[in-house]
Amino acid sequence: MNGKLHSRLPSLVALAVLCSFTWPLCLADRTDPCQYFSNNTYIRDPDDCSKGLTCINFKSVTTTTCTGTKPFYDKDKNNCAASLSDHSLCDISCEDYVGRFVKDPKSCVGYYYCQAEDWPRHGLCPENTHFDFDKQECVWTSVSNCNMNEFDMCAVVKDSVNFNDPSSCEKYFSCKKGVLTSNTCKNAYYDALTGKCIQKSLVNCAAHPIPADACGTVKKPKANVFVSDGATCRGALYCAAIEGDVDTNPEWVQCPPNKFFSASAQACINPLEVPCAEDRCEGRNLTFVSSAKTGCRHYYRCENGVKVEELSCGNKFFDEEAGVCTSTIIAYPSCS
Repeated sequence: MNGKLHSRLPSLVALAVLCSFTWPLCLADRTDPCQYFSNNTYIRDPDDCSKGLTCINFKSVTTTTCTGTKPFYDKDKNNCAASLSDHSLCDISCEDYVGRFVKDPKSCVGYYYCQAEDWPRHGLCPENTHFDFDKQECVWTSVSNCNMNEFDMCAVVKDSVNFNDPSSCEKYFSCKKGVLTSNTCKNAYYDALTGKCIQKSLVNCAAHPIPADACGTVKKPKANVFVSDGATCRGALYCAAIEGDVDTNPEWVQCPPNKFFSASAQACINPLEVPCAEDRCEGRNLTFVSSAKTGCRHYYRCENGVKVEELSCGNKFFDEEAGVCTSTIIAYPSCS
């Protein structure tokens, strides 16, 4: 970006009132923080300490605006306050800086123009730039010394509230005493909409976690081969050959509906030929499917391709092709 921020001053001041300047300085024009939080979560506006937001379907809605003697939104109590315990991210001092720009301590992209000692006006640098206090301008991120996140999650949400970690479907974050903590669901995936760990097949996962040593080790790598993704019956990981190393970022692929991945066959085949213990309803158009329990006497009831419940034929066997319990001995490879 060319030019000092000073040359933009008239537009920045107008923006503080109208939010109409062409730079992406409004929250609506940025990445919405509510994309990480479950429904009805209350958070502080990352760009305005006087506002409280409510997250609805991953979109932020301003529900509280604090003014007067209680100008700050308290994220812990969901109300307005005269001061905040974590004041460091909201206390902007314009003393000795009137007519200049000061850094927004909440992010690399934010800044305040000091209209007066008690009148800071907030703004954001354009995309791919950070604010540089020494230069009093926005500089390209490639030359910026700022390495903090776009905003500190724990500065906007209270402790113990779960929120999404987009890097892996089994992981999520929470804050403990204001410190970001990573958590992992046990044999489940994190549902960003409800903020809970639920059955894997109920989550539309775009980032299946890669199992440890999925492609082997450096001493004994698996190369040019497909392996199970360890999370679904249809998914597989392709381990590429890497000279002197092991593929730690294999490509995820998926079998077509009504087919399961077989590591031994290195192909997508009939589900009854694959002993997969994950949700066997996923990708199927049947109401009842055989479970992977040894003996072939158990089956699942499916709704919309998701396992709803497990049922038993008692002393009989489950015939998936007929969809009934039978006294005829059944010995599918999937449950033998």
